[in-house]
Amino acid sequence: MRRKKRSLPQSAVVGTIHTLRGFKLAPKADVDWCEVRVDLLPRPPEPELLNGVKKPLILTVRRGDEGGGLALAEEVRAELYHEYLPLVDAVDIEARSLSALEGVVAAAKISGKLVVVSFHDFEGMPSSRRLRRIEKGARDDGADIVKVAAVTTGPRDVAVLLDFLDGAEGAASAMGMGELGRASRLLLAKAGSALNYGWLDKPQVPGQWQAEEFAALLRQA
Repeated sequence: MRRKKRSLPQSAVVGTIHTLRGFKLAPKADVDWCEVRVDLLPRPPEPELLNGVKKPLILTVRRGDEGGGLALAEEVRAELYHEYLPLVDAVDIEARSLSALEGVVAAAKISGKLVVVSFHDFEGMPSSRRLRRIEKGARDDGADIVKVAAVTTGPRDVAVLLDFLDGAEGAASAMGMGELGRASRLLLAKAGSALNYGWLDKPQVPGQWQAEEFAALLRQA
């Protein structure tokens, strides 16, 4: 099934599919988008599984040092992105992999898919200046949405992510991990984070909400 070009999301809740059971839960889940983490699944999913989700899809294939679960060679990751590209609405590529996967970005642009460029810091919170440099590089390389996830252990860390959103040159997402992860994700979603992730089957990263609970809280906030 070839998908039409998708407009930029606005404070969307994304249910992450990183288990096979997640594909069963996704169609009825009260979320706006779903992300398919091919790098965390036990095997590449059949196309029917993606078509059965019935929601806008983000395709993500990370390598191990980016938080991925499989040791995939760059050419294998590229092949997976190209294979599933007609079935999804967006691709998510880590900033450090943009050079290796520039062909995927080009194919996504030609196909009218959104390009999400991500930056993860699993150890701490980068400076605002560094995040601005990362955003500029990502935009220059074709990002429609720039996504930042970093560890939030105190109010200053949350303030850095709020500042990133406030000064972004286009659509942006920000989320915290760690001690203030859950609280910061609610705040950042209300502050305009374009994509806001939660789990469908079981938690996948620290500080993450169950996706439908997250969506319900956002509607009440």
